[in-house]
Amino acid sequence: MTAAHLDVVDQSLAAERSGDAARALELHASVPAFKKRSRHNLMLTQLASLDDELPDWVWARWIAYQTTRCEEPKTETGTMQRLALKYAVEAFHEDQLADCHADGGDPIRVFAGVASESWVFHQLFVHELGGLERFVDELATGRLAEHAALARSWVGTRIGGYQLAESRPGGRVRVRDVAADADVEVLDLGAAASAGVGAWVLGRLVPSGVDGLLMFDTPPVVVPESLARDVARAAEPWKQVKAALDEGTIAERTFMREDHELVTDVLAIDLLRLGTRPADLDRVTAQLRTGRDEISRAAFRILRRAADGVLDESEASHLAAAVLQPDARADARRMLVRERQHDIWARWAALVHDPARALLLDFADWSRAAA
Repeated sequence: MTAAHLDVVDQSLAAERSGDAARALELHASVPAFKKRSRHNLMLTQLASLDDELPDWVWARWIAYQTTRCEEPKTETGTMQRLALKYAVEAFHEDQLADCHADGGDPIRVFAGVASESWVFHQLFVHELGGLERFVDELATGRLAEHAALARSWVGTRIGGYQLAESRPGGRVRVRDVAADADVEVLDLGAAASAGVGAWVLGRLVPSGVDGLLMFDTPPVVVPESLARDVARAAEPWKQVKAALDEGTIAERTFMREDHELVTDVLAIDLLRLGTRPADLDRVTAQLRTGRDEISRAAFRILRRAADGVLDESEASHLAAAVLQPDARADARRMLVRERQHDIWARWAALVHDPARALLLDFADWSRAAA
């Protein structure tokens, strides 16, 4: 990239760290080297489309996400990030590094992949190594700093092992806390809908700022029951994760996730599965890999099923994730929202949380206005 492009990147980072997603997106998208459909670009597009609809828990997740992306060596956060990344690669992703050396590849690509996709690295740096608190103190400005109180309340929370149970009325999901040997109701953002009811997961329950409920700081990762129980009960939980990797109880790729969701716990790829006919799934998935926007198309099909009254209420979390896709939402507003549908959209809105709730209520209001 040219010096001018690097300056634009710096401006984009500054805009993001001030909480201005729209300006950050405008600048980021203007750099030719960045793919228009990169994960970061899509995330900024989603945040910018929501604007004032962001609840504090999304701001907190956005702060944590930005923490993982801070690489500037002239900042304390960036220095910490590099040290944490080196540790994560050498301790938890050494197989990737060994394969890279064996194949004569570029180790930088391994480090970049881990920094972008490793759930382990994100958890270690953001929480255990203090990256979140350091980033807020050092780099958050403007609206981002104004919305940092909830993120600060996440500092010091412990990683744990949980079993996901069924969704409950009022947008809650029951979770079995292994360490406490008790059930707890948490904010239902779709973790059970995505991972599956009964799944065992590793995650971190943090304050959500909604009705006194806890939530997962990021979508949890599915693991064997034995590992979930070991992590929950261990004085040093990360030693249990390391031991499971060394013993082959769990594969390293389990902790590598291309999807990184802020406004939902439903992974984008799950929208593709729900919103695509089984006979078409292989073809549509292949088209997704070529760069075609199949996620928005699948999200629109889910919204259409809701409008037609054929989507089951158990899929409320998927519907919420679908309406949070900007292109799908715009297409639905144009083609699906019709008169005498107010009750349909209002009923769905009652099952989910903001920001999806506000968007579905907008559909209900538009439907009433069209009558």
